[in-house]
Amino acid sequence: MRTSVIIPDDIIAEVRRLGGDVSISRFIRESVQHRLEELKRQALLAEMEVGYRAELDSASLDPEWTDIEVEGL
Repeated sequence: MRTSVIIPDDIIAEVRRLGGDVSISRFIRESVQHRLEELKRQALLAEMEVGYRAELDSASLDPEWTDIEVEGL
């Protein structure tokens, strides 16, 4: 899919200067993929935090199981 975006000239110049042999399209594609992965990790961490906080407020583990010890610990 082709999409047009507006990127300031100074950013394009920096990509050309620092990006080496990588095309601008590839550089942008990889940058967007990297950012999406970061956002997914952040969303997962936020979801885990909500779950952990909810577990603190009302433990889902049956109280009978809290006295069971793990063998070898």
